[in-house]
Amino acid sequence: MKITEIESISLRVPYEARIRKQFYHFGLDEQVTVYKFHTDTGLIGLGEAPGPPFEQELLDTYLGTNPFDHLMGQGRFNLDMACYDLMGKHLGLPAWKLMGQQVRQWVSMGWWMPCMSPEDSAAEVQVAAERGYRGLKCKARAFYDIVQQSQAMQEVAPPDFRVEFDFNGALVNVEKALPILRELEKIPIVKGVEEPIFAYDVEGWHRLHQEIRIPFYLHGIGVIQEGASRQPSGPWIGLRAGDFDGALCSHESLKSALASGWAFAAANTPILLQYVGTGITAAFACHLGAVMPTATLPGVTASHTYEDDLIMQGHTVQRGFMKVPEGAGLGVELDEDAVSRYSQTSAPEWPRHISVVTLPGGVKHYYQSLQQAERLMKQGVDESFAPGVRLDEWEDDGSEGFDGLWQRLHETDWPIWEPKP
Repeated sequence: MKITEIESISLRVPYEARIRKQFYHFGLDEQVTVYKFHTDTGLIGLGEAPGPPFEQELLDTYLGTNPFDHLMGQGRFNLDMACYDLMGKHLGLPAWKLMGQQVRQWVSMGWWMPCMSPEDSAAEVQVAAERGYRGLKCKARAFYDIVQQSQAMQEVAPPDFRVEFDFNGALVNVEKALPILRELEKIPIVKGVEEPIFAYDVEGWHRLHQEIRIPFYLHGIGVIQEGASRQPSGPWIGLRAGDFDGALCSHESLKSALASGWAFAAANTPILLQYVGTGITAAFACHLGAVMPTATLPGVTASHTYEDDLIMQGHTVQRGFMKVPEGAGLGVELDEDAVSRYSQTSAPEWPRHISVVTLPGGVKHYYQSLQQAERLMKQGVDESFAPGVRLDEWEDDGSEGFDGLWQRLHETDWPIWEPKP
């Protein structure tokens, strides 16, 4: 069996109307590329990736090869999943059979959301719970009061619901992190924090870990180094030292994911799977989770965020677990009608906007965008994680005040600290 052609199908799949504008402000793109791997046997394997199509040079490395050449591969998982789909279909077996021994038929899967206001965060918890999820991973950013946000989520959550916050290092250092994490300790719904401070601050992680009972998660599970190396990988060092209580397997290659799965199993340390995409990627994540012994933290695919998952039969979710597809390969069928529909979807036209950070006392600071506020506040340009702080988007209202401020903000890479004109 040889791969003879790779069909790249560029789509634009809108996020659900409820969250579409927030996702746009967060900088997320609705582009999705579906890959069909055609073979000389007539079988077709499915892969996908958010964003525009990959360069042809990358696709060429698969052309003319046998899908089995990519077993335990080091390539992009987005394309290697198509090879596993083909291998499974060729053998009449589910993809997990080619990854290892099955340890579970249902895989822990969670909801995902970017940073949002306390009221919007609470609303997302309610929607997630209604759809069968019992865990949620949320971005934590300096322009929202994360304690207030957590309390709002706690008030509406079922008693068995859990939330993990991904700080991406936004707490920066121990001095800033300790008082905030101590407040989060008091809120039962908060069950984990990902990278509260920068990962390179090894001593800082030690100190925080001694003071805070909330589990810490590292972003990255790679425990192997290719080629001759006298230095072990960072996750391996942290795993042995006990500096974290779990880690994210985020968009790792099949080789890295499966190898790390066994290393983390030996260390009795849980893994959170994070492979983002529609229902196709969710199927792949389920197969991977079916064989990784400690993939027990609620995984993230964000397939629920799209208005359509691009597969004929949606995934079954029950009390926070997603059923592993039972068919050959990935076990899902592409919805060709949806593909045809979203191949013609035009990009939405959003109005210009200014990100307004409101600090205690009603003081307002103006930024070009949420992304600029995130970057500069992490650098200490503005007060971060202040009690009651929040970010709102001021959309173009046609006024001279908006236009003038928008123009001034785009003349330099700094916020403007003055009252609204």
